[in-house]
Amino acid sequence: MKHSIRKSLLACVAALGLGIPLHAAEMGGSFNFVAPYDGSILTLDPHRTSKQQDLLVANNIFRSLYMWSVEDQRPMPELAKHVEVSEDGLTYTYTLKDGMKFHNGREMVASDIAYSYERMLTMDPVSPNSGHIQVIQGGSELQNGEADSLTGVKVIDDKTFSITLTERIDPAYQFFRPGTAIVPKEEVERLGDQFGLTPVGSGPFVFKEWVKGSEVTLTRNPDYYEQGKPYLDSVVFKIMQEGTSRDIAFRSKELDAIIVEAPQYQSYKNDPDYADNLIEVAEMFTRLIVWNPDYEPLANRKVRQAISYAIDEKTINSRFLKGKAYDPVGWLPESSEAFDKNATGFGYDLEKAKALMAEAGYEEGFEITISGTANGSYGVAVAEVIGQYLSKINISVKIQQLEGGILYDNMIAGDYQGIIWSFGAGPEPLAALKRWHSTTQNTSGNYPHYNNPEYDALLDQALEESDPAARVELLKKADAVFRDDAAVWIFNYNKAVLAAQPWTHGLKPVAIEIMYQDLADVWVDSTSPRAPK
Repeated sequence: MKHSIRKSLLACVAALGLGIPLHAAEMGGSFNFVAPYDGSILTLDPHRTSKQQDLLVANNIFRSLYMWSVEDQRPMPELAKHVEVSEDGLTYTYTLKDGMKFHNGREMVASDIAYSYERMLTMDPVSPNSGHIQVIQGGSELQNGEADSLTGVKVIDDKTFSITLTERIDPAYQFFRPGTAIVPKEEVERLGDQFGLTPVGSGPFVFKEWVKGSEVTLTRNPDYYEQGKPYLDSVVFKIMQEGTSRDIAFRSKELDAIIVEAPQYQSYKNDPDYADNLIEVAEMFTRLIVWNPDYEPLANRKVRQAISYAIDEKTINSRFLKGKAYDPVGWLPESSEAFDKNATGFGYDLEKAKALMAEAGYEEGFEITISGTANGSYGVAVAEVIGQYLSKINISVKIQQLEGGILYDNMIAGDYQGIIWSFGAGPEPLAALKRWHSTTQNTSGNYPHYNNPEYDALLDQALEESDPAARVELLKKADAVFRDDAAVWIFNYNKAVLAAQPWTHGLKPVAIEIMYQDLADVWVDSTSPRAPK
């Protein structure tokens, strides 16, 4: 009876044109997903963890001030129906949407935002996500015990509050992360340390059960503020770290969708049952080799450009990496808001590479050591292929395999010639590009000590620019300067892949982390073994 009543209601709403698709009349049932990044979950308290394994589950129990929008390729307001910005670009005033309730039935009010952010800064130990909140005026003072409240957050009334920032940045990129979710004070205080075991949020699904090391079950939130959503009756996150185990469970129809790793990718691409049901996205991770300019040949821009022309990254990505990568243009991936769709990368041009080596005075070549980990997608195996290309311009490559921690220490110490790795290149394009600003220390990511006054000026201008479109254009120009300098050799953007069963609908290519799916939008049709009967 429950399913039939809901089906009828959804069908009526759809017929009235209220934004719910007609197929919603068939929705319901359970969705079996995965938590693939570890063999366990630490906590479901979003303020106490920065682990993706934990947050991909918490993302559907809680809601943050902003949420990532696949359509806009940036975070958009989630809890507020209106946002007003002051003339100086530092104060944002929000008006909450109507009808938002926590799972205990209480309506969300403005003081919940102030409480949640203050909690993150005053927890013991402090929240691992507190860095995102320190952009609020008074954030550092509160965290350091120099203030009693977060002065940059003002509660105006139950529906209205303001946030004043320390600098002119876009707060959307700070407050969209699952680790900055809004929590109800009374439940945190009532449950204490148990809040992470029995969480209470305002998201589309309500926590039901957690079987340690096995699965977490969520059920539909009947009071969710988006009319008609979520479509599913329940979601089960299966904790499955091994790709082979996930593959077996998916093919036996025990799972409705899984993340696909490199070893399984080609089998799914070539499988007629699943090839059309792959969700792929350029995740915001750029794979590259960092060159140390203190090694004399690499201080020469023409040598670095010659290296970029001499390597055929498209062939490496398509053949060696079996297509589980996107060909690069610049530092920012194609899913970035500031990606320049009209730009092109260096491309493969061996004759141009040889000419540049001769112009630089290195026609006879030199020897270089490239260090990396054992990672199959961006480690020493890729470096060995690169060595074959560079031999054609008389550069002899020596490969050095190191553990990740040692590799990182070497980057900080400047004890390397070339290091192959994968770096985050998003989500906020200005922050991603500031990695290479001359004022950014190598301990904060500027490992080659990149220093280009033209690049710095473009970023500094973008920081002061209040018009979003004009800021994006400045960032595109900065990305082009960095690309042409070839301070690093960029060979791909990570291709993240989900495989979905034919009966699964609504999964999206989420660029920040493909597992951060908003399951309020997901539904299974009547052919699913977990659809309502």
